[in-house]
Amino acid sequence: MPWTYPESRVTEDEERQEVKAILDSGILKKAPNLQHFLEYVVAEYFAGNSDGIKEYNIAVQALHRSERFDPQSDTIVRVSAHALRKKLEQYYAAEGSSHPVQMQLPAGKYVPTFERKPPEQGTSAELQAMESSLPTFPFFESSSEENEPASVLEGVRKRSGLRLVWVGAGAGMILFAAVAVFLHMRGRNAALAGRAAAVPEAAAGLDDVLRMRFGSAAHPYLDAAGQEWLAERYCTGGTAFAHTEQEIQGTDDPVIFREGREGKFQCRIPAPPGEYQIKLLFADTAGDKEAARQVDFSINDRRAEAIDVVDEAGGADIAIGKAYAGIHPLSDGTIHLNFLSDGAFVNAVELTPSRSKGGAPLRMLAGPAVVRDSSGNVWGPEFFFEGGRRTFHPDNLPKVADPKIFEWERYGHFRYLIPVVPGEEYRLRLYFSEGWFGSTNGGPGGIGSRQFDVYCNGETLLSNFDILRKEKEGVTVMTFDGIKPTAHGMLELQFAPVENYPLINAIEVEPER
Repeated sequence: MPWTYPESRVTEDEERQEVKAILDSGILKKAPNLQHFLEYVVAEYFAGNSDGIKEYNIAVQALHRSERFDPQSDTIVRVSAHALRKKLEQYYAAEGSSHPVQMQLPAGKYVPTFERKPPEQGTSAELQAMESSLPTFPFFESSSEENEPASVLEGVRKRSGLRLVWVGAGAGMILFAAVAVFLHMRGRNAALAGRAAAVPEAAAGLDDVLRMRFGSAAHPYLDAAGQEWLAERYCTGGTAFAHTEQEIQGTDDPVIFREGREGKFQCRIPAPPGEYQIKLLFADTAGDKEAARQVDFSINDRRAEAIDVVDEAGGADIAIGKAYAGIHPLSDGTIHLNFLSDGAFVNAVELTPSRSKGGAPLRMLAGPAVVRDSSGNVWGPEFFFEGGRRTFHPDNLPKVADPKIFEWERYGHFRYLIPVVPGEEYRLRLYFSEGWFGSTNGGPGGIGSRQFDVYCNGETLLSNFDILRKEKEGVTVMTFDGIKPTAHGMLELQFAPVENYPLINAIEVEPER
């Protein structure tokens, strides 16, 4: 006869204790936006203001968006809620798994709920006595390793896993023990499996990229996609600046571009021997006009550059990147960055191992996420976009090997300004999946309902393009070879409507040599 347990209502004191346990656990330490989100919604919940826990209020009061916040064009609340749910799943699959009361943020909602965890199924007294008399069999050995190299490319971590260890001790004893151990371990194994499934494929550790912000921030920053950005180090001279109220276009993480270092300064970034791509990130937040400010800098005391950020971005407060390949550490084991003019500044840097003259491949989703595909390639979050809107549809994905590439979608009239190495040629792939029109999507219309043009640096790539007409297995991938960047090292992709709005799910750029 199965055990039954009386259920009791969760008290407010228990709810508050559980919230405190979550905040004290440190799982949100490197994700301040998620912590602010959680603190706001639980404060409103305990104050009896659950009806006021709305997307707009969360954005303005918890995530410090301006009062002009438009949820149709800015998905920060939905993205943060999705990330917080993943963090809670991770927490309750590990540290919080034994907590009698557990907090949830239901899908599609922002009001927290608290539920009492049902006790695990017990075993009979006879089986318990039999188990206690059995020898210990280490069938499961848990390992969790942290790989922390001394170089700045630290943070690449080995994900913990489970190893099955077989201990031979005679066929009869093994069979006898296996039955009892199976019954005893079934709940534990389910918890371990749940832990492995629930831990999100966190961005930290998925690639070997060094990401560093400039400025006065003292702590690392975890961006909307879960990637870690180190606080500034290795630099001398210049002055840190912060323009904390600026709205930055082209990024889900304006924090990265609101602070930086300016003036004449030097950085010596230690790196193991090898070849690298450097990507410098800028957004002019000082209100400058074109030709008003020039950023002069050199890499490894030789390659000198002079750029006008406002001119290349197309305006102030717009995020752009500049990519440089074939970079090696000098004899002192560091890569030298020297900023040479009074008007020089930089917001952030990415350092990526790459042996190609065209730099590292770029694989970018149309949303704030990181995905590892079935070939082991890492797809990063959307950057350098302007215009259009974004939507997220995790429940209507195509039946392909890597459906998560198509979870996010940008639609409307929009463009991307993708930094690559000047003078090189690239293979460009555009990934599409129609999620609205057509009977298979439950929407109106079909072939001919969505048509649009795509341009790269002013040249036509696609004309009157119809995703459904080209679609196979729910997706369309269009490949273009020999794509050349502008003299400034940019691929400017523009999507223009013909019949209804264009859309894109992911973009891939690979150097051809």
